Amino acid sequence: MKKALKTLLILIAFGILSGFGTYEFLSGVNKEKDRIEVSFNRKINSSDLIKIKKSLAVNGISITYNSFKFDENGGLTSLSFKVDCNDGFKGGATKTDIDNKTKWGFFRDYSEKAESPFGTGVLR
Repeated sequence: MKKALKTLLILIAFGILSGFGTYEFLSGVNKEKDRIEVSFNRKINSSDLIKIKKSLAVNGISITYNSFKFDENGGLTSLSFKVDCNDGFKGGATKTDIDNKTKWGFFRDYSEKAESPFGTGVLR
């Protein structure tokens, strides 16, 4: 019982402390202070695509999924999308062999010191 309580307290503390970070991560959308990055991989399912679209809309970014396929477990295997940041930056990408290790999607970096303000495809 003491071990379970201790574990629970550690998890609660971790949850509270992680809430003070400078980014949020929800279903493939990573939002840092001046940068939004969306990464698609096989772990993304159809409801995640909807959540990503809604999360981006809150941030003023529109994404359209032109085509997508899922495996028998509901994991994303193929995706074609177009994204419009509604500030002059827009583009799209297509990938037909998405797996669990794939780091692919797009980013928009609003920082004045950004190496590149926008990109699609393979992410670093």
